[in-house]
Amino acid sequence: MRKLLFGNSMSRTLTVVIFFNALLAAAFAHEKHRMQCTQTSINAIHADIQAMKDGEAKRIAMKEMKLAEDMMAGKNMEGCVAHMHNAVEAIEK
Repeated sequence: MRKLLFGNSMSRTLTVVIFFNALLAAAFAHEKHRMQCTQTSINAIHADIQAMKDGEAKRIAMKEMKLAEDMMAGKNMEGCVAHMHNAVEAIEK
């Protein structure tokens, strides 16, 4: 019985640790010095774009993210980060 309880608590602890690491990764995805061209970062920025009101800034952010995804697909990580940065700037306007 103790092994069963210990095993469940360990899996809960591991789940909580993984969850908070994912939250931290999403939070730092928007920092320009720490921005990385990863699917997690792209998903976080897309979520921010979806929360925006329609307008020019949203259109620019969506265009920049499309370009970032194209760069990521072409393995051009510096270009991807540059376009992600431009998208974040458009979101912050």
